[in-house]
Amino acid sequence: MATGRTYLAELREFLGFLRSLWGLLAGVSVLFPLSNLLAEVVPIDQDGRPFTQLDPATLTAITMVTCIFITFATFHRRDEFTDDTVRRAQARKSRIAFTVALAAGAAYLFCRTFAYDNIIELDTTPDYADFMWKSAIYEGVFAVLYVAFFALLTWAFLLLALLEYQRDEA
Repeated sequence: MATGRTYLAELREFLGFLRSLWGLLAGVSVLFPLSNLLAEVVPIDQDGRPFTQLDPATLTAITMVTCIFITFATFHRRDEFTDDTVRRAQARKSRIAFTVALAAGAAYLFCRTFAYDNIIELDTTPDYADFMWKSAIYEGVFAVLYVAFFALLTWAFLLLALLEYQRDEA
């Protein structure tokens, strides 16, 4: 059974990890979606695009919870980052996650107006259920792109942070 000292030692280790440069970047990427409630850095509610039915605050909350989960789940596996083979694989995963995050962010930013114009506004079908179905697909795809952008960006920085942190600890 873990004691209070065990939890405090774990907290100290986690805070030490967050003090590294990459840990700081990972922390910023976790909180970055929250900035959209203060200033539109990554547009989440612009002229009803890309979301007409999904509340931006809900999407921000889902994104932040996802990023926080990724942070703790990745940090929990920190002891795996000591083996050289694993370190190389994690560095590669970080580069892949960063690249896919950029692709998801680009798709979110550049395709939302095009997709809205071609899926929602050009729908001349009088069938309301058909319109709602298309709207739900449209919003679901863009919600996934939004969450994926921040989650993968957070994961990429976390992997680099843990590689640096475990190197400094050794």
